[in-house]
Amino acid sequence: MLNEQWAHRFFALSTEPFVVLAVDGRILEANTAWSSLVDWPLDLLRQQNYQGFIHPEDLDAMEARLRGLAGKDGRADFSCRWRGQDGTWRSLSWSVASGKDDPLYCTVRPLEPAPSVEQALLRSEQNFRRLIDTAPEGIFVHRNNRFIYVNPTLLKALGYEHASELLGQPIIGIVHPDDYDIVNQRIHTAAVKGELAPLREIRYLRRDGTSYDAESVGLPVEFDGERAVVVMSRDVTERKRAQSQLLQNDRMVLAGTLAAGVGHEINNPLTYVMANLDSAMESMTWLREELTHSVPGGTATGTWSAMLGETEALLKEAQEGATRVRNIVRDLKFISRQDEERREPVDVREPLDFSLNMASSALRARARLIKKYEPVPRVFADASRLGQVFLNLLVNAAQAIPEGNVDDHHITLWVRPSSSGGVAVDVSDSGMGMTPSVMARIFDPFFTTKPVGTGTGLGLSICHSLVRNLGGDITVRSELGKGTTFTVTLPAAPGDAAAIPRATAPAPRTEQHGQVLVIDDEPPIGRSLARIIGRQHQVKVVNSGEEALAVLNSGTRYDAVFCDLMMPGLTGMDIYERIRESAPDLSRRFIFITGGSYTARARQFLERVPNRQVEKPFDVELIHRFLGEVLGTPSGSPDSSQ
Repeated sequence: MLNEQWAHRFFALSTEPFVVLAVDGRILEANTAWSSLVDWPLDLLRQQNYQGFIHPEDLDAMEARLRGLAGKDGRADFSCRWRGQDGTWRSLSWSVASGKDDPLYCTVRPLEPAPSVEQALLRSEQNFRRLIDTAPEGIFVHRNNRFIYVNPTLLKALGYEHASELLGQPIIGIVHPDDYDIVNQRIHTAAVKGELAPLREIRYLRRDGTSYDAESVGLPVEFDGERAVVVMSRDVTERKRAQSQLLQNDRMVLAGTLAAGVGHEINNPLTYVMANLDSAMESMTWLREELTHSVPGGTATGTWSAMLGETEALLKEAQEGATRVRNIVRDLKFISRQDEERREPVDVREPLDFSLNMASSALRARARLIKKYEPVPRVFADASRLGQVFLNLLVNAAQAIPEGNVDDHHITLWVRPSSSGGVAVDVSDSGMGMTPSVMARIFDPFFTTKPVGTGTGLGLSICHSLVRNLGGDITVRSELGKGTTFTVTLPAAPGDAAAIPRATAPAPRTEQHGQVLVIDDEPPIGRSLARIIGRQHQVKVVNSGEEALAVLNSGTRYDAVFCDLMMPGLTGMDIYERIRESAPDLSRRFIFITGGSYTARARQFLERVPNRQVEKPFDVELIHRFLGEVLGTPSGSPDSSQ
């Protein structure tokens, strides 16, 4: 009983219009909401037949729907027009449910009229305005070449706070002067011809006078009831910077490949040039001594002495030039190395000096160089990548100083122990300095203070990443107008906390004599190496792997073997492996000659074997030292790696 009361009360008080119809069409019951909807009092509706209220055009369809529900469970939805007391027609939407022995329960709602063309147009314009207001692209609308709308995205990109600063102004005011002609042509295409102005890159001017690149497209539209042109633009600055960095990475890979290849080709002739210069210098010294002993009085004549002195000076200058070429090739290969990361204990002063050599031309024209190198422990790092960090910092330091006043500016490199027991490297300049806002973003990717086209903004970001990956840190101190200091701090390599000295004296040459085989596919290199060691040892030179194996298997005993690693046909690696099987003691006496350009197999080989290695061009002192160490190794004893 209580449930029936609640149901009846809900029916009466509901804001939803409800009406109950008998199968014969009588109105059995209705609620107040229904009465209000159809504009008839309830007492006049009850027991009336609905047919008297339905529009004649809708009656047959409605009766057919209701007859279909009579005496069974079902549901039907339809619409019709209902006459109110004032004679007007109300469009109603009906939802009718029925049961076997029940009347028809109806929920009725007003049917929304179809929008007019004007309303549809208004709604479309509102949706369009809402869309462009929230679009991530910069959008503006112009009529007669003046702004009539600017969206928030474009305002922000241009550096304006309010649309009122641009509305009514000529649109050409936000265009870079170099693009005026292009933009005027596009305005004519869209505004006069009524055609699409296709996608094209345009330079936009910000409020502060700087510019950015944006892809823009313009098309004619109806805006606020009149013809206009809408222009959509997308800032492509970061995309272009990313593309530029990808291109730069490709160039670096290519530079590394070229450096390795060209370096190898330069090193081979440079090897015998430098070796022959060393031999010529030794010959000049010997000749002077011979003349001194053979000429009466114990001294060479003035003419001979002057000629010898001049020739020695010429040879010394040639040596210095060849050494500079060797160092340039070595440093270029070192800095541009693109192979996988290889960490090992490194004295930071070595990659710092390599980088200094690479940046020397940029530094000389701008500042005096001050070096303060203190004894420091080694760090565990990839020397090439560390060199890239230092090179970037050195180039940045040079670019912060104007050219032409070398005596007034300095760049200081200070290598010192860090407070935590590691290593700190300061790269300081007396250049223009930075503001606090620039310093706060200096390590952000793509951030750069350089002019467009002169930097990608990724150098310091990559430096920061490389140093952090080594467990270190890179910080910056700067004062506007006074200069900047970047500090790289790195932890000491495990077990290497003690500071290492900067250099060691060369080992004395051995007085031993031996039988030495030189294997190199380039005859001038073999002959030049033979000249270096030939005054003290018996030397045989062969120029192929096949010839070398024949000589080594001939029964002649050799005390040491200089073997080129990379040769056509049988390589130095192949020769070593065969000799290691047949004569293990002799294989330990191999000294490998390398040009610095390795295949993956060669690199793995050198990491595996303990033998000594000398790089082209030769370091004469190192040649003599290694040879003396090999000759001093007792036959059958294990050799130490160097």
